[in-house]
Amino acid sequence: MKFAASLFSILLFLNGIMLTFQYHVYSDQLKEEDKAIHYNQDIDIVYRKGKLIVNHHLSSLPNESLKFVWPTKSVSKACSSHDKSNCNRLNKTLTGLQAGKTEEQTVSYVIPVSKKGLKSGQILQDVFLTLQNGTPVHTTVHISDETRSGGQWITGLPEVDSKSMKLVQYTMFSGNGPVTSLYWQKSKMKEIFTNDQMTLYGTNAISGDLANSLKGLEFENFEHVAIIETNKKRKSAGRILFTSELNEKTLEQKVILSQIHQLYKFDTTPSWAPEIVASFLTDRTLGSEKAKKMIAVLKNYMNQAQLTEWKKGLEKMQGKEVTTTNLDQLLTKSINLKTSFFTMNANNGNTLAPLLFEDKRPVYINELQQKNLQVIFKDGRILYSVKPILMNLGYTSKVGTHGFYVKSDTRSFRFPMDEPFYVYNNHRYDTISQPIEKYGNDYYVEEAWLVRLFLVNIEKSDKRIDIKTIKNEQ
Repeated sequence: MKFAASLFSILLFLNGIMLTFQYHVYSDQLKEEDKAIHYNQDIDIVYRKGKLIVNHHLSSLPNESLKFVWPTKSVSKACSSHDKSNCNRLNKTLTGLQAGKTEEQTVSYVIPVSKKGLKSGQILQDVFLTLQNGTPVHTTVHISDETRSGGQWITGLPEVDSKSMKLVQYTMFSGNGPVTSLYWQKSKMKEIFTNDQMTLYGTNAISGDLANSLKGLEFENFEHVAIIETNKKRKSAGRILFTSELNEKTLEQKVILSQIHQLYKFDTTPSWAPEIVASFLTDRTLGSEKAKKMIAVLKNYMNQAQLTEWKKGLEKMQGKEVTTTNLDQLLTKSINLKTSFFTMNANNGNTLAPLLFEDKRPVYINELQQKNLQVIFKDGRILYSVKPILMNLGYTSKVGTHGFYVKSDTRSFRFPMDEPFYVYNNHRYDTISQPIEKYGNDYYVEEAWLVRLFLVNIEKSDKRIDIKTIKNEQ
């Protein structure tokens, strides 16, 4: 029961965050267009060869105007042919619903799929209509397979009915929350565990200890997920999760990350971003090796007050788009030092970019203010992003086979990135430190080397940093 108790405390915490978020959503301080919309939906899907025909019924609608977010691949958008009278609020451009008292509306659309039919193991994302700023409270999905392809459909919602009839194979799902994805597999899987919180699909029965732990899970406001055991590499989507192993640690991580994805929007971030957010909110260390290294860097640096500020900031991001930029802004505020830690790591692949701090003062080159020039601190040294400086001083620069190359009309440099020397106008000069260094996706020059090699003077005041050419090149 240790696993159950652990997961219960985590999800109870996440549910608390969700309730706090809902309170703020309804707060009178929010603008009208930013307020959340709650509604119910009943989605009827007919699968014919080459397409999904969707009749989407919305109910418990508020009386204000509502904007549709159509699936990207949807075509043949129209009022539902089943009930023409149930579209009186649909606007002429089919972009949304006008204000009105009718609480139910039904629209239809088609999602094209391969004419060869669905591929086994295929997961379809972005296939259902949503309302802007809207969150479905309850969803029912009906799937009628006219191709009689057999197999198994999964939505992430609990399955409540399945039957094979003369003309169609029918499956019904129903549960709280939205549905974002649709999965089909030719071979039918076994339900090796199911309750109100999750359904596990696999080939072999789970251990008695794991089954007993999972039976102890009972949560309010917890949206059901489907977890599918597979040896093939597949990416989880929404409430449909894939795993190559069924054990306590793996399931705990899968469930937590699923909840985090339902509370936050991670449309443009690397995969480690939700793992880091989840780790700090649940006091765990989850995810990839890079995520774990980044978490360790942050925890080793931040004191308790900074860590508390950071976690409060993460909680306030609920329901919003999470980007590396706003994570950097929150970290900057939490530690009171400017940093681009997350952005640099997004540009650095699987390699860890260090936690560097930036000078907040604006930088001027020959009296012209620079907008994209960073000044960072590393191990007691001051480094400047070198490319914008070189461009303003009349140099060109590039990365080549043997290092970083810099050239003007009269001067040329080559800086090997892994050896202690540089080449100036075909003459080699040995060094103790590297003049040019790379952090993240950018190249930097140490301040003393900038002055020495590129013939500039640097003046600093409380309000600005000035870089000025001190003599003409010869």
